[in-house]
Amino acid sequence: MKKSYLFALVTALFAVPAFAQTTERVYEYDEYGKVGRSEGWARRFAHNFYDGLVGAEYYEVVDENGNKTQNKSDDRKNKKNSSKTYRYYGPGHTPDFYFGLNMLCTDQPPTLTPGFPQKTGKGFELGFAVGQWGYHMTKNIGINTALYLTRSRYWINNGQYLTTARNTSSDKKIVFSDDDIDGRIVKQGYLRYWSLRVPLCLEISSASSRGPFIAVGPELEFRFADVSKVDFVNQKKGEKYINGINVNPLGVNAVARIGINDFGIIARYSFTSLFLNDDPVQTYPFMIGLSTTF
Repeated sequence: MKKSYLFALVTALFAVPAFAQTTERVYEYDEYGKVGRSEGWARRFAHNFYDGLVGAEYYEVVDENGNKTQNKSDDRKNKKNSSKTYRYYGPGHTPDFYFGLNMLCTDQPPTLTPGFPQKTGKGFELGFAVGQWGYHMTKNIGINTALYLTRSRYWINNGQYLTTARNTSSDKKIVFSDDDIDGRIVKQGYLRYWSLRVPLCLEISSASSRGPFIAVGPELEFRFADVSKVDFVNQKKGEKYINGINVNPLGVNAVARIGINDFGIIARYSFTSLFLNDDPVQTYPFMIGLSTTF
């Protein structure tokens, strides 16, 4: 049953963009770009979804009451008509890709968590935007969001790794260990997980898309596929040791971005502990890195 649902979801994700590319758009144009689309709900949904995937941008013309106008483009070129404004839709400076250094910190970042022996400077995160959406209230102020698929990894110091220890007859607890595994010496251990992230940022930028920008806002995160992995002495490739290391599946974070044109600096701090019930330790992910749009 789960496989059938997954197949239907994947089919829909491919079908909607395909439908969007094969259906006709009705556009008018002025000196600002594409304006005044007139489409049915199905085409409008498909085109909006496809625009989000590829990062398309467009304008709509509205009157002083916020209603869309149907005037011809020649009329809109009359700059003396001050009752018209232009709403700008697009992802703004939302990055397509970012790469950052990860640290597991106390509630005062970037102070590392004493109870988690993270190897200094050994933690990273990379993320790709699956879809991007945005709306500009003015030329300089807008709101944007995106869906990111990200991968996070943290190395553990002194040959330690995360494993399970039986606390009672039925309860298992996540603990650190440096014991040999099946007679093999552990060189180092690390944890890895994937995430889906949805930030909602208020962006302030110059009127030019090539100018400076700053954006800040909350982010929701869903973590999955968390594993403990180990590297053995005299062995090049690491091995998965156990699946499921009690990583908290839900996270609430704060995100900030600053930059110019297509490049920027991104930082994130999580307000929720990485592990459920602080097992094995209470720690909060903090990331800082570089971002870019394509």
